[in-house]
Amino acid sequence: MTEDPNAEIIETIKITVEDLVPALLWDDRKEDQELPRGVIEDSIDAGIITIEEMVVWFRDALIGECQ
Repeated sequence: MTEDPNAEIIETIKITVEDLVPALLWDDRKEDQELPRGVIEDSIDAGIITIEEMVVWFRDALIGECQ
């Protein structure tokens, strides 16, 4: 089977996207007084927001930046 010539860049992009999650939930919250650490997770647990809603927002923002 032939390896996808784009496999390396695809994996790099995937890893970069995966790195965004801890940045969103933890790293960027260190000094954030409006949205401190734990608030996003607590809001999901409490049913205030869903992961699906956040995925749609991320998708829309990404599309907006790429066009």
